[in-house]
Amino acid sequence: MKPIIKKQKIALFTPQGFLDGENAMQLITLQDISAVRSTNVSMVLVSLKKVVFFNKNGIKILLDTLQKLQKQMRITIGFCDYTKKQYDAFFHFFENEITFSLFKTIDIAMLFAGGMQSKNENENVLLYNPDSTQRSMQAIEIYDRGYNPVVMPNAEEFFKRSGEDGFILAMDMTYLGLLSNHIAAKTKSNCVIYYLKGFLDGTVSEQFDIAYHRNCLKVGFSLFMFDATRVSSLNIHAANFFSRLSTAGAEYGALIAIAGLDMEKVPKTFVEELEDSGIMFFDSEVDFFADETVKSMHGGAAAMKKESRNLTKPIVASLPLFVSSAMETLQMMTNMFALKKGMKIQPFTPVVDEMMGASIAFYGDIDGMISLSMPKELVKKTCALLVGEESDDSDILADALSELVNIVAGKAKTLLQNEGTQISITLPRSYTSTEELAATVGGVKGVQVNFSFEDYPFTFYLNP
Repeated sequence: MKPIIKKQKIALFTPQGFLDGENAMQLITLQDISAVRSTNVSMVLVSLKKVVFFNKNGIKILLDTLQKLQKQMRITIGFCDYTKKQYDAFFHFFENEITFSLFKTIDIAMLFAGGMQSKNENENVLLYNPDSTQRSMQAIEIYDRGYNPVVMPNAEEFFKRSGEDGFILAMDMTYLGLLSNHIAAKTKSNCVIYYLKGFLDGTVSEQFDIAYHRNCLKVGFSLFMFDATRVSSLNIHAANFFSRLSTAGAEYGALIAIAGLDMEKVPKTFVEELEDSGIMFFDSEVDFFADETVKSMHGGAAAMKKESRNLTKPIVASLPLFVSSAMETLQMMTNMFALKKGMKIQPFTPVVDEMMGASIAFYGDIDGMISLSMPKELVKKTCALLVGEESDDSDILADALSELVNIVAGKAKTLLQNEGTQISITLPRSYTSTEELAATVGGVKGVQVNFSFEDYPFTFYLNP
């Protein structure tokens, strides 16, 4: 099927009828691939406008071809023009591990492909996504193209305003696969929440990313909750896994809890053994966050495990990519020019008191952590785009700052991958004071780069 080239930006395939394992193989031919390679498109998409049925096999066959083009041409691949039912089917098929992009309409795709450019600053795009990271990334991309994203906090507000005049697009059911870093965990009040389901046995240790968990400890997370509301039961192998995890976390002063587990379906001896290892049990997530012990640990950084951590040449070599990702993002979001004030290898040293901060760890071909630190007033200006308006609420600003460092790390990850360096990143961790950030960094030497955004100080810190 010959693709239609949209404004020299998108190669669009539009199949009809059924899209399954049999006919998907004939949809994109070698001649079609050759034709796409000869263009300078930034996206290759498959429109589902005329598709009445598709299954996972059909989608996977198409993705095999699209991913080869993505690797060769460094382009965005994905699907567009789908219904709500079709959109939900993608997340069901791939269990939320989606590496491609989804655009509700071709007009939305054109916006991200650069086919639409704002002619004036009053062109507004209404935006909603239930995933806060996606919501933030989409807002950043829209803003970067000269539009004014109007971010809605929930679906109800989005649909209420979607009929209003003054918006060139109302955008929902859209997913940026290239910019996302999907993980089986989320954060709430600086607590990492893992979600479990089914019967837990020895395979839980194989499914759990222990390297990711260790790097969350490195960032300074001290609270970990396993949501077990969808767990039927567990055996001795799973119990031993949680016991080992709790013991290892104790070296960092971390607390591990299990919430929502049906105690009647779990042998009493297992529960007792887990409690002896330091794991706490709660009836629900609400009970967990209401607990006084948990409350006392909110915002507190985990005690860093004492170990030898030194700067290496590969880490230092990655510094320009991380710094440029941070500065480009902040300058775009604040519309301020950043002036470099100095760079030095040293333990983290706050330039002024009463700064907020956020960190995120990376691991893979290189391991380390990046931290951003700035005064609250600069956080308010920087993160206004992420929360839809300027806010003075410290919790809201801390969450937005976490999203900001997540976006910076995601951009750096893409740049590193283009140079052949593969990394994964953890969830971001926010701090309401420089004391918390300094405690997490643990006194090791890193590279500190100080900037000034007009009268506001900003510090970028990279450490092993």
